[in-house]
Amino acid sequence: MDAQRALLDELMGAARNLTEEEKKGYKEIKWDDKEVCGFYMVRFCPHDLFVNTRSDLGACPRIHDPKLKESFEKSPRHDAYVPKFEAELAQFCEKLVMDLDRRVRRGRERLAQDIEPAPPAPLSAEKSEQLSVLEEKIKNLLEQVEALGEAGKVDEAEALMRKVEMLNIEKAALTQKPQTQSDKALTLAQEKKMALCEVCGSFLVANDAAERTQSHVTGKQHIGYGMVRDFIREYKAAKEKAREEENLAREKEAEERRKRREKEYESRRQRSDSSDRDRYRDRDRHSDRDLDRERSRERNGRQSRDGGRDRRYRNGRDEGRDKYRDHSRSRSPSRHGRMRSSRSPNRP
Repeated sequence: MDAQRALLDELMGAARNLTEEEKKGYKEIKWDDKEVCGFYMVRFCPHDLFVNTRSDLGACPRIHDPKLKESFEKSPRHDAYVPKFEAELAQFCEKLVMDLDRRVRRGRERLAQDIEPAPPAPLSAEKSEQLSVLEEKIKNLLEQVEALGEAGKVDEAEALMRKVEMLNIEKAALTQKPQTQSDKALTLAQEKKMALCEVCGSFLVANDAAERTQSHVTGKQHIGYGMVRDFIREYKAAKEKAREEENLAREKEAEERRKRREKEYESRRQRSDSSDRDRYRDRDRHSDRDLDRERSRERNGRQSRDGGRDRRYRNGRDEGRDKYRDHSRSRSPSRHGRMRSSRSPNRP
């Protein structure tokens, strides 16, 4: 019926049976609505795994629609919603497994108990005497039954056997332990013969027939909890892998940043070294120019001093020569003669 309804919904739409008035207020359900089961969309819904089993979770309160699931798988937002739905499903499944593991631990503790049944209480003197009388009657009747059987009196032998059975019941009533102790011993004996399924927490008969073991393994509860546990393992493994890849990506990015910093530092250092070399070169050039200028000034100063000495020397020498020349001229005879001749007319 549900499959036929889903087929009609797919062919004619979910609002096929609504009147025109009802269709006005009808809202079409989409896969991202809160009413839609995200567990069913992304993997499986745990409510569908344990139907009619001891672990039945009941019907899922949200919508399971194959058409909406197909729409979700074709949606461009599919990859963005998968992690969200898987995280919610993993949280729900982990709660289921935690509850189941508690039951498994309790069952394991029960099976681990090694309590021997209490020994039967000793009979009282009155019951012992009654038991002896009953045993004697049973013995006599059995002898009579054997004799009648040899004589071919079958009916009489059967009648005596019924009396023997009644006496055995009375004997068992005298020797029977209280009901509570009997039940406890029976329960312990059954538990000692039981085994516990670690997947679904069910009690199994130890060394049971292969057919019954196979029936349990293929049952809804065992398969359902197997799917839940497998999904949790896969989800955790995927998360761990994603975490490792993220760590590797961060380490790679940090290494690239470190290399970029080293490259920038090396580039700055090279530029600084080049600038220093240029500065030192300019300073040396300036120093050379200053030295050249200083040397030039020294040469010029030396030349100026030498020129001054030369001029003074030449001037002094020329002056001395001139003075000597004048002195020589003043002492020359011809000059003195002319001077005397020139002064002679005026002499008296």
